[in-house]
Amino acid sequence: MSKLDRISQGVAYTSRVLSKYFDLSSDLGAIRRIHALSTAGDTFVTVALAGSLFFSISPAAAQSKIALYLLLTVTPFGIVAPFIGPILDRRLGARRSIIALSLVARAILAVLIAKDIKSLFLFPEAFATLVASKTYMVAKAALVPDLVREAAPPNPKKNQRWFRRIKSPNGNSSYLVTANSSLSLLAAIAGFLGGGIAEGILKLPHFGTSWVLGAGSVIFVGAFTQARMLRPRWERPKSKESIRTAVEDDSQDSPDIRNNEGDFHQEKSPQAVFLAAAAMSVLRGSVGFYTFFIAFTLRREHASTVMFGLILAASALGSALATTVTPRIRRWMQEEVLLVSSLVLEAILAIVGAYFADIQIEILIAATIGFGASAGKLAFDSLVQFNILPTLQGRAFSRFESRFQLSWVIGGLVPTLIKLPLVSGDLTLAFTALVAATSFSAGIRAVKGGDSRLK
Repeated sequence: MSKLDRISQGVAYTSRVLSKYFDLSSDLGAIRRIHALSTAGDTFVTVALAGSLFFSISPAAAQSKIALYLLLTVTPFGIVAPFIGPILDRRLGARRSIIALSLVARAILAVLIAKDIKSLFLFPEAFATLVASKTYMVAKAALVPDLVREAAPPNPKKNQRWFRRIKSPNGNSSYLVTANSSLSLLAAIAGFLGGGIAEGILKLPHFGTSWVLGAGSVIFVGAFTQARMLRPRWERPKSKESIRTAVEDDSQDSPDIRNNEGDFHQEKSPQAVFLAAAAMSVLRGSVGFYTFFIAFTLRREHASTVMFGLILAASALGSALATTVTPRIRRWMQEEVLLVSSLVLEAILAIVGAYFADIQIEILIAATIGFGASAGKLAFDSLVQFNILPTLQGRAFSRFESRFQLSWVIGGLVPTLIKLPLVSGDLTLAFTALVAATSFSAGIRAVKGGDSRLK
């Protein structure tokens, strides 16, 4: 076989795999196409805004500017949580509509930002873009269980391969971890490729920020054309009784409750979600804390840009690794255990870093924090999607995301306002993670024990 034939076969195989993954006939394939394009579009806008100095706030900037930036990132959730959440829960078709509207809004705003790049209108337009992006993320998270359920066959015995893949000896929510992780990995790839292309356009002669924003607008329009393929399935319930009936029917139709022999069942526990939210808040706060703590530390020690790059790369690698291995870990580890393990692993590496007090160890800590935060988020999303009623998931995701972003901001403000040596910062991370792991473990044992006593 010639080299040309091998290349041709490789291209054909890749085409078949992508065609199956982005299946044009399914809503699950549609959300994958939408998410990839949405992430790429957001990356284009981010690169353009960084080039315009709007987000070029470095650790060397004044503390007041960094604090303002941190507060700016949490403000959109003040709009998403109280207003968008209830709209998402009005009927499940609204989640598809909100996704489409957020894409249209970002396409229009990208054009307006390109026109007002040197105007004061840049600030409200960039803020509106951030709100639309966060709104999309909340709507997408609330929509995933519906799409995965629609993609599953009505009779598991007709497709034993699918059923074995979603079935887990530790519970039946593992398929949600698989779906969430595949979307997260897809977003990482789309963001990486989009960032490289946007940066290339930005550096081309006679091109610049406006061209990057224009390309981003086209990408959002492309995502909107795919959003139109998402077909609404559920109508808005007209009464409390119809809500109860819809939820019961959903539980009966879903392939993740039990098989025909009745030996596959996992109890729902909304209380576990609130406990997991506290643990996830600590993981997200650790990301904010470490991001600004290590930036200030490296600047004080006059570290080279290579070290900055290595730590950023390690964090991204840890996050990407989590999206790949978490579904496999979930086959033998429940989501609650996965959250505790992430906290404990973070604490152990932070203690090691404090003991050696070597800046090189911080590369491993960055990778661990990136891994733990991403794995924990995948586990938490599946807990919400499995334990919270479908008619409440929009509000749940918007409120929890607001809390997580606030945790990130609080974590980032601590090293911004307080000068912490390397050892003190690592010990702060370790102590916070250990307390969170201990509290979460005790809370889960109490909830599970209480549930068993009620039976």
